[in-house]
Amino acid sequence: MPVPSCDEHREFATLQVRVIEAKGLLAADFNLVSKKSSDPYCLLRVGHGVQVRTCTVGATLEPRWDVTTAFRVSRLDSFLHLEVWDEDTATRDDALGFLDLSLAKVPLSRPFRGWVPLRPPEAQPLPGEDARKTPATGAGAVLLEVQMLDVKPVRRFQAFVSPLPPVPPPLPHFDIDAVYGPAMHLVDLIWSRFLSPILFWILDLIFWASPTRTLFALILWNVGAKYCLEHYPAFFPLGLLCFMLRHYFHEKEEAVRAKRPTLVRKRTAPAILEESQAGSEHGALSRQDSRHVDYDEAQLGSAVQGLCFVLPGSVKDLCRGLQPLLRTAADGVQTIHDIFVWDHDASPFAAIALLLWAVLAEVLRFDLYLMLIGSSILLACSPLLPAVSGFSAYLSLLRAKTQPEEWGMRSECAEEWLSKDYLDVKGLASASTSGSPSRQRLRHGKTMPVLSPSKAAERSAH
Repeated sequence: MPVPSCDEHREFATLQVRVIEAKGLLAADFNLVSKKSSDPYCLLRVGHGVQVRTCTVGATLEPRWDVTTAFRVSRLDSFLHLEVWDEDTATRDDALGFLDLSLAKVPLSRPFRGWVPLRPPEAQPLPGEDARKTPATGAGAVLLEVQMLDVKPVRRFQAFVSPLPPVPPPLPHFDIDAVYGPAMHLVDLIWSRFLSPILFWILDLIFWASPTRTLFALILWNVGAKYCLEHYPAFFPLGLLCFMLRHYFHEKEEAVRAKRPTLVRKRTAPAILEESQAGSEHGALSRQDSRHVDYDEAQLGSAVQGLCFVLPGSVKDLCRGLQPLLRTAADGVQTIHDIFVWDHDASPFAAIALLLWAVLAEVLRFDLYLMLIGSSILLACSPLLPAVSGFSAYLSLLRAKTQPEEWGMRSECAEEWLSKDYLDVKGLASASTSGSPSRQRLRHGKTMPVLSPSKAAERSAH
């Protein structure tokens, strides 16, 4: 019987998987000299469902299982996750490799059979990472046969246009530093680099820290309120654009100043002072470049960490739930900061978008401008966009006749997929069975030369 999914009321098909064999696996069992083989078995699951285990094939790097299993599918974002392990009796089992096959673009025409490369066990992704970025080489390959059966067309169409919400990932282990580091990074980005300069600039204007600047701001405020009130919606994107351009030209000026030759003689006091200033500026720039990873290194003291581990379970669960959220928020705010200070590839596109935003705010009336902003936000968060994209994906899948390209499935096992252990073993095996006349291996491990018949007769006569 097929293994049921987590959402049985939305199941639309049965995924039949036949694990035939593997080739070129890593060696995890040792003898007195070196690695020799493995005792591999497979673990299979779809999404977060029940895991199925195959039988174990002993002492080989080319196991053949020829096992067929089936899973019920209810989500298009599900993956067929396959892991290959080495079974050990006295110690923990060793991981040999894994693979993930997306089920979103599997057509219904016929079964697909081919070799799929395994990724090495050290490439197992952390929560939030994509395993497909790691090249699948050097861990072997598995021969699979995959087919969709018992398809219910109505539920399948519903899975495209009205997909189920994503399954939340499991909570990470409790680590107070994983909360403290991203939180301090958010405080630094939002308060120290954004809100604090704006607040102190406004306070300086209010309390006349610079009378000339405050008087100019007073005149500008009244003139703008009198004659430019309809242009206020365009001031926000124009202000952000001016900030980006100011930072861009400031960086250009600093780069030109750094390349400008100086006429100060070497080994003099001004030259030494200039070199020390350049070194301090370089150190400040390197520290500024590494600020985006500082929150990974921010740690609380050992005493505070010890106190945090005796917190109640509810507080620990809250911290575990905040860990991925704070990291995602810190990465997102850091990306926004990098875009506005021209440290990101999307900075030119952001400047163009701000300019178009300002032009649109000038062209439209204020009421239409507010209607457009509110409607865009609500429609972007509505199920309309997933329904439209899912319908187009469904139409493209109906025309598909081949297996998805991201699977990397081939009819033959590529040599670059094979592990070094397997190639070494195959090289030794070919050398021992090639019938080479130079040496002959004895049971006690020594070698002796192979003699020709005339020399053997000579030696027997002596």
